[in-house]
Amino acid sequence: MSKEFKIGIIATFLIALLIWGINFLKGKNILKDTNHYHAVYQEIGGLEEAAPVYLNGYEVGLVETIRLTEPNNHLLVKFTLNKDLKVPRRSKSVIYNADLMGTKAIKLVFTDARQYYASGDTLPTSLEASVTEQIYTEIQPIRNRAEKVMAALDSVLSVFDPITRSNIQQSISALSSTSTHLKNSSQTLQQMMSENNKKIGKIIENTQSVTTNLQENNQEINNTLKNLSSISDSLQNARLGSTIRHLENTLSATDSLMQGIQSGKGSLGRLAKEDSLYLNLNQTTRNLNALLKDMKEHPGRYIHISVFGKNK
Repeated sequence: MSKEFKIGIIATFLIALLIWGINFLKGKNILKDTNHYHAVYQEIGGLEEAAPVYLNGYEVGLVETIRLTEPNNHLLVKFTLNKDLKVPRRSKSVIYNADLMGTKAIKLVFTDARQYYASGDTLPTSLEASVTEQIYTEIQPIRNRAEKVMAALDSVLSVFDPITRSNIQQSISALSSTSTHLKNSSQTLQQMMSENNKKIGKIIENTQSVTTNLQENNQEINNTLKNLSSISDSLQNARLGSTIRHLENTLSATDSLMQGIQSGKGSLGRLAKEDSLYLNLNQTTRNLNALLKDMKEHPGRYIHISVFGKNK
């Protein structure tokens, strides 16, 4: 093998290594099998070549070239993806902010389609707003409202005379003073809480002690409740209902008896209502008393004693 041939082989290898190194620094790996796709944008927001392409946050490819198309001046972006990655139809290529510094990258938004793009096809595109644009978009309505409020406030204040303006200022000062008082009251309350912290702790401790005693005497409480339940069952089984009904019947009979006496029915009723029976009974009692008195005073009239024989 000649010396010139060896030098040619070495030079070819070095050139190939140089080409591979340049492409590697650009983010390209010429030794890896890839498919390339296209995307057309009206605005790329600062996307650069060699920017990464992500799928669900995982890097699956790189932006290869970006060029301006004619005559509409759109931007044609060519990017490569891993050869084994299949891109479903209607999937989008979206340019977005990869970090807070505004670095642009492409993310693929896949669909559920069962048909896939072929290498070299053009994907639908979209562009997400930058962080600054999003903040500005959200703040702009608030800014507009604030400007309207300030304008309305200026117009309202311009209607008031100096005295009314002074009153409004005094009202605002009073609100500020009220806020100060509330702050002082809050501090006072906090100081009181700190001073009575031990007492509050003692109350909580006592409450916990009561709870503990209840827990410790839970079995006794259950036994007491069971005894009360047993007494209740015993009272229920004692036929209180029949006893009460019997008592009601007895009271009803007594009431009927009293009504009969008051109406003069029966011996007790006639005794209670007829004066003649009372008078006769009273007269009989007086006669009996007189007879007993006469027997005591003149017993000879009623008892005859004969010593020697019968009286004739």
